[in-house]
Amino acid sequence: MLRRQAGEDPLISEVELRDLVAEVDEQHHAGMATLDADLAEVIHGEGSRGMTASRRRFLKGVGLGGLTLTIGQAVLPVSSLLSPAYGQTATTNPPNEVTAAFAESLELAAVAAYQQAAAKLTTPAVASAASTFAGHHAQHATAFAALSKGKATGKPNPKLLQVLSGEIHDANDEKATLQIAYDLENGAASTYVFALGILTDKAALQLTASILPVESQHAVVLGQALGLAPFTPATGSTDPYAGSGYVPYFVTQDQKVDPAAYPVAGQG
Repeated sequence: MLRRQAGEDPLISEVELRDLVAEVDEQHHAGMATLDADLAEVIHGEGSRGMTASRRRFLKGVGLGGLTLTIGQAVLPVSSLLSPAYGQTATTNPPNEVTAAFAESLELAAVAAYQQAAAKLTTPAVASAASTFAGHHAQHATAFAALSKGKATGKPNPKLLQVLSGEIHDANDEKATLQIAYDLENGAASTYVFALGILTDKAALQLTASILPVESQHAVVLGQALGLAPFTPATGSTDPYAGSGYVPYFVTQDQKVDPAAYPVAGQG
């Protein structure tokens, strides 16, 4: 199991990790089981259950304060992974279907990354968690593709996957590999916080709000497996909410820059 240093006690037991993954898996399947009906209800104008949960609950476990993916040693703006359709004007948001297509490409990149990481995940419970989370991402990709009006490509975001593949290749051990997965899950959740602010289609909002807490809980589980603190206040800050961890107080949307540099496959 993961250890702080050679010879020390595990950060978390395999039994505890399997229990945490089972809870997230239950949450995922509960959401997906009703998703088709929920989306049909919205699409056909029969009303919506609404998103009554607070943002604090939705964001529990989102660990990136801004729209950047910090994956291992690589740092790249989330917006730089988007299709050129995002670069319409400084004040115009992209069409909902373009955002859905990008989300599909992000989810498929996550699936591919977990598959590539499998060889370096030597602890059975860790490998099982990765396989479970990859399955969640695959289902999320399918759901986003259904809302893309044919714009989804069915392929991982090529430049994001290139970054992930390089970091996984360079990871020295299981813990370093798990850190990459943790960073990715935080980046995905942060991206969906951003998406909730630009989407206008009710079905897309419903789907994004359903998937966001699952991605967030992926990060919570991986953060615990890594032995990270739930929240660490920022050094020297007088703001009690400033800090980092897998259960932060707020997630901001800073550092949104050039959106056209990293298109989804086939749109560059």
